[in-house]
Amino acid sequence: MGLLRPAVRAQYLFHQLQTLQLDHSSFEEAQTLARKLGAEPHGPCDRSVCEWEAKVDNSRIPEWWRGSGAAFLVSFNVKDSVVVRKNTGYGIGKIGAFIPSQVGLVEEKQWGRGNTNEPVRAGWKTTELYRYFAFTVHMTPKATPEDRRRYTSYNYSCFWKYKGCRDARDLLPTADPFPENAFPERK
Repeated sequence: MGLLRPAVRAQYLFHQLQTLQLDHSSFEEAQTLARKLGAEPHGPCDRSVCEWEAKVDNSRIPEWWRGSGAAFLVSFNVKDSVVVRKNTGYGIGKIGAFIPSQVGLVEEKQWGRGNTNEPVRAGWKTTELYRYFAFTVHMTPKATPEDRRRYTSYNYSCFWKYKGCRDARDLLPTADPFPENAFPERK
């Protein structure tokens, strides 16, 4: 059961996060969920502004089995007594260490500098400096159920799979196709 525990915990965190409704759930509901999940406030926390975060990784599984490992986190933000943002992050590596490849989901009513109302914006990111694979999704409550399924169909087997998963493409197999020319040397 030790191999499966982090995967089960990650699924639990994600499903519990979905119980919060953007612009509807109150500070009290978020605080109750935070206690239930063992989430810790990230910085100052009161009704005017608060962010909670809960995490799990598979660092207790021997490295010879897990490889680089996998880490999963959920966070949620309250502003002016209401939930305004939900985040999910899933990456290759351990909590507290550099995560070279990851998948991120940010749910807000509006996002970006222009306060975009588009239901979904998703895509791959990389830099020449770090050469990592990162897939980021920004989603509003107007996203379709199909988009929600597509961009949250995480491969939780990365937590217990022998030698783990290679990169973000393994973490979220249903993500948009990776641009083939991004890393020509990658096979």
